[in-house]
Amino acid sequence: MSPSLIGDTYAKNLSTLPSFPGGSFVSNTLYFLIPDDVIVCKLTETTYDGADFDHIAAVEEVGFHSVDFIASYIDELRDDGKDDDEIVRQILDLGMIDETRSITIARFAYDNFSFLLRDGAAAEGKQIRGAFVTPQKAGEGLAGQVYRQLTLLHSHLACDNSQTPFGAVLWAVTVRNVVGRVDIYNVAQQSYVEELGPGAVGVRGCVPWDIGKLNPASLGKWASYPFSGTIHHCYYLVLIISA
Repeated sequence: MSPSLIGDTYAKNLSTLPSFPGGSFVSNTLYFLIPDDVIVCKLTETTYDGADFDHIAAVEEVGFHSVDFIASYIDELRDDGKDDDEIVRQILDLGMIDETRSITIARFAYDNFSFLLRDGAAAEGKQIRGAFVTPQKAGEGLAGQVYRQLTLLHSHLACDNSQTPFGAVLWAVTVRNVVGRVDIYNVAQQSYVEELGPGAVGVRGCVPWDIGKLNPASLGKWASYPFSGTIHHCYYLVLIISA
């Protein structure tokens, strides 16, 4: 498990919902707003039995009978100082959802994850195993907000065992800004390492990413961040956020 970087040929295709042979049930449903936007999202978490992933969260852009009215009302509530959670509650109370206009815009796969807290106490959370956001919604803050919601829902969320440069920047920058504290954890030793600081480096100097087999010239957004030059040097490190 590691923040070793991979290229853009990401093998975990979630653009369509995978089919699983075992049973499943909807384990959680919640609504949230995309930051600085008037888009209401619905996250539906499905838990699977005997599948490649323990859970998949499908995220929909919620459709409404009067889109312009909803957008205007959200702006009005924000101007009145309401926070996003209160705005979502008031919007849902209107009863104006039109499910025929709702569209799926993202999917996130994750597994159960056990680890030890800094004080040595056992803890349970989830580990991201795959993510897909439609190109039309990429870069709008959706993934960071979904990770925030999953952290609030499950208390702890760990990063994927492989990341594209975009995913690495998401955790190094966006997740720290949107969700909060990010900790570096050694899975092999089952031990806390240190807090992730600004600039993708631990507060005591730990560099938790390596670039795998990528050519440094192909790092894209990650080119300005530090990394270990040794392949899989960071193989046993993951990043964990907590509510």
